[in-house]
Amino acid sequence: MYLFGCGLLHSSPFPRRTQDNIPESTIVKIAPYLDRQDFDPGAIRKASVACEAICMWVRAMVRYYNVAKAVAPKRAKLRQAEEELRVTTCNLNAAKARLQEVEARIERLAEEFAVAMQKKEQLTLDIKMCQVKVNRAQPLLEGLSDEQERWTEQAEMSRNLYELIPGHAIVSAGMIAYGGAFTSAYRGALETSWVSKLREMKIPHTSGCNLRQFLGDPMKVRQWTVAGLPKDELSVENGIIIDRSRRWPLMIDPQSQANRFIKNMGKASDQGFETCKLTDGSFLREMELSVQFGKWVLIENVTESLDPSLEPIFLQQKIKDSQGWCVRLNDKLVPWSPHFKLFMTTANPNPRYPPEVFAKLTVLNFSITPEGMEEQMLGLVVSLEAPELEEKKNKLVVNNAKMKKELKSLEDKILQLLSQSQGNILEDEVLINTLAASKRTAAEVNQKVREAEATEKEIDSAR
Repeated sequence: MYLFGCGLLHSSPFPRRTQDNIPESTIVKIAPYLDRQDFDPGAIRKASVACEAICMWVRAMVRYYNVAKAVAPKRAKLRQAEEELRVTTCNLNAAKARLQEVEARIERLAEEFAVAMQKKEQLTLDIKMCQVKVNRAQPLLEGLSDEQERWTEQAEMSRNLYELIPGHAIVSAGMIAYGGAFTSAYRGALETSWVSKLREMKIPHTSGCNLRQFLGDPMKVRQWTVAGLPKDELSVENGIIIDRSRRWPLMIDPQSQANRFIKNMGKASDQGFETCKLTDGSFLREMELSVQFGKWVLIENVTESLDPSLEPIFLQQKIKDSQGWCVRLNDKLVPWSPHFKLFMTTANPNPRYPPEVFAKLTVLNFSITPEGMEEQMLGLVVSLEAPELEEKKNKLVVNNAKMKKELKSLEDKILQLLSQSQGNILEDEVLINTLAASKRTAAEVNQKVREAEATEKEIDSAR
């Protein structure tokens, strides 16, 4: 009986279901017994140990009921609070999810804003750069507008000349190779016959093609006249032949015009200039040094018989060795400088050179022409009667030549800067400034050249 009571009291399922489902009416019915002295576990134990356990269980159930009754509102509140907590937690989780979405959107918008601001800054820089380019382009276009006209004209002239090169080249090559020894009249007759042959063979050319038109550089011609070359057509053609021919010039110079011209030009040589005669005792030694160090050499008073020891120099018979180019002179190898130049003059107005001389050298006729004589006589008369006018004329010619050379150099520099420019020209501030400075200088020099030319014409009229 005792074991049965203990098992009943301590068995989980039965007490748990009982204690949680005791009706209040049952408690009311039991209440009177609880106050009775004979319903005391100690008293009942005397009668029955099993009943003692039942008594204890009943009293425990009543106490549990009373405690549960007191705790029930709190449990209800707990359940309500737990439900509210569950709902609040759900709402919180939903709010957190929405917050994450908002934060993600804010982050995305912040990135878009940063990109937009960066784009705005770039656009602002682009606007500033465009304005800078506009500011640079305006004066550049204004400054180069006349250059464009000149370049367009030169390009058109070059295209036209390109088509006519065959005929012009034939006439010029013929004059350089064969016409140097003749007078002005005979050269003109040769050119006329050659042009007629070109026309007959339908080779492109212009009717008035000649050596000066095809190979004459106005700047070089101006420098030559400043150096003493007469301005007549024959002398200018001689200067072009000297400049273009691959053979050394032998000049027929009874009036010493070529002598003065070559000596004045030789003064500008960086390597030096020597004047000598075939009869000089140190002639060969001077030739060796001149060939080796690139000097200009003028041999004066050449006779009809030339020194055969000079033939390797006449023919430019260069020999290649380990040290470079050499030439054999008087059984001796002499280093050959590429700067070396040889000129020869004879005072004999009508020399009779054998054909082999014409094959080795370029023979040029520097005999004075009526035009050259007139210019020289006028200069002498003016220098005697109005020396200040002649001096002014000479200075003006020299200065005008220098200014034209400077102007040509500036024009070439502008074209070179433009052609060598990399990328956008308007982004190269150094180039823009250099072009502007060069253009300003060129405009100033051009104005001075025009004024000098006008003054030169006035002086020529006064002469």
